Amino acid sequence: MSSESAFIMYSSKDSEAAAAFAEKLRNEGANIWIDTLDLLNLSEDQDEEEVMETALLSSKLVIVLTSKNALNDQFVRNDKRFAMANDKKLLLVTIEPCDLSKKMRWRNLPLVSLHKNEDEAIQKILSMVNVSQKAKASTKKAVPEKAMTETNESVISEPTESKDKPTADMFEKTLLNEIKEDIEFYKFKMQQQISQSKFYSYLGIGGAIVVACAAIFLIPDLVTKVTEVQDKIQWAGSLFGGGLPTTFGISSLTSTKEKKKRLEGVQLFERKISRIERGIVPLSKAEVLNLEDDFDMYINA
Repeated sequence: MSSESAFIMYSSKDSEAAAAFAEKLRNEGANIWIDTLDLLNLSEDQDEEEVMETALLSSKLVIVLTSKNALNDQFVRNDKRFAMANDKKLLLVTIEPCDLSKKMRWRNLPLVSLHKNEDEAIQKILSMVNVSQKAKASTKKAVPEKAMTETNESVISEPTESKDKPTADMFEKTLLNEIKEDIEFYKFKMQQQISQSKFYSYLGIGGAIVVACAAIFLIPDLVTKVTEVQDKIQWAGSLFGGGLPTTFGISSLTSTKEKKKRLEGVQLFERKISRIERGIVPLSKAEVLNLEDDFDMYINA
């Protein structure tokens, strides 16, 4: 990889937009690294994470394809932080309107708006990686010939491959879709529990305020009665496995943080599924079953 190359990072939910964007830059003569294309021919003795890290560190420019998905993607945030820690030059490329005003680690980075003016954004990127007009012209001229060759080859080979493949992959695809549905259901349940935990924490804090006010303004007998009621609620909560809100919502606040971490961890499985669907990881029975086992272990941990 040359010193004039660019590395593209993106949210797995924007994989189609990222692949199309990378192709446009390549067609203009830019030296682009993106996992959807550059990990396809990974050998068995190569580690995917090491290859990606080497590519990022070798690049002149790190392009962060910026969207609402990317802003909330833990993997993108981690990769961006790693790039910044290694003094890489970053460029945000927005594919949709994004409010960066409250994003402290995003708002001060250079930005181009692909969704507003695609041609202008691409020309800006090409200039940053020093793509010459001559290189762009030769690349554009060569692309149709290559595309024609690939089209002719695909016309010849497609009938022999398309007959058996759908039935061969039917089990794996069905199971993969079931895992995706399980993940969505797990996310839904976790979000419900987070909302309930927040409610209990607010309820507990409200109870604490009431007790404090009673201690200050009301008669001592009433304070004693309120305290006795709280003790009974706390005892009942422990008896029924924490199903009732207990003292002052502290446990609920802790539970909310833990559930948010669990929810972020689900992104790892979503990324694995995305790579299988994009062909980076082969769709095999063993791969899908391992993914199902790993997810079962995760939700039951």
